[in-house]
Amino acid sequence: MLILETVVRIRREYAGGKAIKAIARDLHVSRKVIRKAIRAPEGAFDYQRKVQPLPRIGPFQD
Repeated sequence: MLILETVVRIRREYAGGKAIKAIARDLHVSRKVIRKAIRAPEGAFDYQRKVQPLPRIGPFQD
């Protein structure tokens, strides 16, 4: 989950003219998340990672 400080940093760097791809590379966050943070109204950004489903494998067989 992104904390508010990271969102503020993303917005500050974008306003300063830095490219989305460069911001994503520096912060190790996807470009999609960067775009969401930039487009969201102030304080309304919420990033929740979806729960990964467990693999469905059968019991051990000899």
